[in-house]
Amino acid sequence: MTPVPRRPTMRISSILQSKCLYRPRTSAVCLLIIICALALPLPLQAAAGPGSLASRIESILRASPAERGFWGIEVVRLSDGEVLYQRNSQHLFLPASNMKMFTTSAALSTLGPNFVFRTTVDSSAAPDSAGRVPDLALVGRGDANLGSRVVPYQYNSPERLPADLDFEQLADQVVAKGVHEVTGNIYADDTYYVFQPYGTGWAVDDLFWDYGAPITALAFNDNSLKLEIRPAAFAGPKAQILMGPGDGYYTIVNDVTTTASGIPATVEINRFPGSMELGIWGHIPAGSTGVDEGISIQDPPAFIGAMFRRLLEQRGVKVDGKVIVREASPAAAAAQAEAQGPEQRVLVAEHDSLPLSQDIKVTLKVSQNLHAEMLLRTMSRVQNNKGSIEDGLNILEGFVQKAGIAPEEVQFADGSGLSRETLVTPDAVMKLLQFDARQPWFQTFYDALPVAGVDGTLRDRFRGTSLQGRIHAKTGSLENVNALSGYMNLPEGRRLAFVIIGNQHPLDEAEAIKVIDHIAFEIYRWYAYRQ
Repeated sequence: MTPVPRRPTMRISSILQSKCLYRPRTSAVCLLIIICALALPLPLQAAAGPGSLASRIESILRASPAERGFWGIEVVRLSDGEVLYQRNSQHLFLPASNMKMFTTSAALSTLGPNFVFRTTVDSSAAPDSAGRVPDLALVGRGDANLGSRVVPYQYNSPERLPADLDFEQLADQVVAKGVHEVTGNIYADDTYYVFQPYGTGWAVDDLFWDYGAPITALAFNDNSLKLEIRPAAFAGPKAQILMGPGDGYYTIVNDVTTTASGIPATVEINRFPGSMELGIWGHIPAGSTGVDEGISIQDPPAFIGAMFRRLLEQRGVKVDGKVIVREASPAAAAAQAEAQGPEQRVLVAEHDSLPLSQDIKVTLKVSQNLHAEMLLRTMSRVQNNKGSIEDGLNILEGFVQKAGIAPEEVQFADGSGLSRETLVTPDAVMKLLQFDARQPWFQTFYDALPVAGVDGTLRDRFRGTSLQGRIHAKTGSLENVNALSGYMNLPEGRRLAFVIIGNQHPLDEAEAIKVIDHIAFEIYRWYAYRQ
């Protein structure tokens, strides 16, 4: 029997803000130089730098271990397309979540900003005189926002409760149609996509966390659960561990003890691939706020099907059969695509999403991997009736060629950028930004990007500086990979497009962000008052 590979143990520290574990190597002196430079008033910083933007950027990179990494940078004046600065712009880089700009742009072009995702409940027959139906199928069609998130997007908004509200409303519709009993099975229908739950090139230790959740057409709560670890009131007892929505989905082995206050929390979580048992151990100090983590749902359609059955039974609907998940293998999906027409079913309930423009905003502001991957497959299903990652990538490649990007400038393996097989050149990112700026849906795309010092993943960057509100850009982060690309608004209504990508650098997350933000400041200072 082939042994199951052991998943690396993941450690969470109250000190760390990223789920990737970084090893800081920057000296205190170098780091202090960067921090102090960012803290100086703008005129002083400009005066302190050398006489050209290129030399200033070189100075920033040389001032820290960033210089041992590989950096791609490009700056273009958007009004006339003049290239103002380039560095390694023709080389291939890991884009991390900058990849989401390609996927969301293609979705806006292919599906349109007003596209709506529809989730339905149907049956093979209408209710009889006694309210019986032979079966019910809950059919997902790519709505990524069923769950606790408030949509339209609002920064730091409280969760919508109950998390299963959308499914409660579907269950209410079933009852309103006069259904009292399901004599057969409830089907959780995930066949809108080909069964390909993970992206090519995703690491095994990504799959445990919420950012590596399985990709399904029938989705709930970003296909993730929230794990809350809270200390006891005093040192000694075990910590309390809560999980939701869906408490009890995983079996939790709790070996987390409460220690005296002031001791940093150290918590480790382990789950073997495919296992339904979470092993959690370590210690957490009394009086602390605890540790929160998002973990992926192992089988989202099965989870949703069981939840929907429970909601029906709570409303008095008797279910005689089982919950069965329907999935489409590549062969089955191909056969379905060639079929003459869909199976005739009786519609019992339906839920329509808000327009695609709202999901684009969530995807880019929050940097939501699952949503980007679902968009890739939805494009394939809508355009070619396939719903596969391969066809979605073909559509994406066709789109970027329309944007003037040559095939050799990109290598797409997924839609979110979590894959380390996805590669793009900084110039390809720049061409995308320029192309998007000419499209009728550009304002939708632009408004969906995080805004410096205001919202999304840029909420806590550039705050209180001259760049607050002036940058609309997408962040990107993997271990030893960081990026920031988008638009920079100068005085008098002028606008730049810029791309900054760092690969293979030895910086931790905070250090890399400081370097990138310092470069962005220098770009702004250099061009803000130049015509």
